[in-house]
Amino acid sequence: MANSFIIAVAGKGGAGKTVIAALMAMVLKDVSGLRLLLIDGDPSTSHLARILGLKVERTLEDLRKNVIKVAGEEDEEEKEEMVKTLDYYLLEALVEDKGFNLLAMGTPEGPGCFCPANTLLRDAIETLSKNFDITIVDCEAGLEQINRKVVRSVNKLLVVTDPTLRGLQTADAIRETAYKYTHYQEMGLIINRVRSQGEARKIIKRAEEISLRVLGTVPEDENITKLDTLGKPITELPSSAPSLKAVKKICEKLNSIPFFWDISHTF
Repeated sequence: MANSFIIAVAGKGGAGKTVIAALMAMVLKDVSGLRLLLIDGDPSTSHLARILGLKVERTLEDLRKNVIKVAGEEDEEEKEEMVKTLDYYLLEALVEDKGFNLLAMGTPEGPGCFCPANTLLRDAIETLSKNFDITIVDCEAGLEQINRKVVRSVNKLLVVTDPTLRGLQTADAIRETAYKYTHYQEMGLIINRVRSQGEARKIIKRAEEISLRVLGTVPEDENITKLDTLGKPITELPSSAPSLKAVKKICEKLNSIPFFWDISHTF
């Protein structure tokens, strides 16, 4: 494939962006010939890996600590070898599953900001995405990773909100920040956890009043709640689950991305 596409999923904390990223992965993973990469960019915990039922053995933070360790040694030959094989170490950190690969950021240790870890995450996104057709990045909640240009080169910026005014305000702030610090080609709003058609119409109207393009709404889904309560992965959702069907429709709207035309054949 000539081009690779990077999709960043952002939003305020608690809006359900990680669930949306996971549902997108479920929709896309069975598309024939598609090379799909998921990146868990949350520095606090590997939520994306957890809800997909994957066990992460190595993270970007493990790689960063190894780089620091080697940099502190006097062996110049070993330092040069580390630089030459950095791409290899990134690939080694991938968790392989049927239909996709996943890379987790991991939790930086010690005091201070996450700047060095975010810098490595940005480089990893831009390096690894070249080996895949579509990369989905589950961003840290809020504006930090957009401010730090972690997702500066994304093609699609998907902002997830719950049906609240505060969620829309955060989405608007993300749009303004992304306009300054990223080179996204398209931005769309996904309204998650909608409880009724009336609520959906109301929040869509509010979004349109501030010129936010709504890609679609995703209903509150008791199937997801039940799986979470039982500690089971979201991959066990039935194909009839309302949330999965809604995300499938949203993916179909991203038809400027090759392979997305084939989504209708995955169910």
